[in-house]
Amino acid sequence: MTTDLVADAVDILTRLREAHRLHAFEHAVGAFTRLLGRIPDSAPGEISAEQVGVLQTLSEEVIDRIEERADGATIRGTHEQALISRVYEIRRLLEEINQWRQHVVPARLS
Repeated sequence: MTTDLVADAVDILTRLREAHRLHAFEHAVGAFTRLLGRIPDSAPGEISAEQVGVLQTLSEEVIDRIEERADGATIRGTHEQALISRVYEIRRLLEEINQWRQHVVPARLS
């Protein structure tokens, strides 16, 4: 991977924080989820344990913001369901990343 995933994640989180409209918010959540999904495709050594820790912290903020937005009275129906399903997807991806780190990345590269 040639890009800095942490910098990309911070950029996406900034867009998510600044999103006042639902479409922009949903787009940023989707971009963040796709970014997490790319991590297990990385070669050993491309992502450090520190970077994974930062991405986990950023993911928790994304989840918090999704839950806050979904709890708001203005979002209901399919949009609310889609956002909540993203929370589960992000958590699943975090678990997948942890498994990838344990099985693919030798301890000396962490």
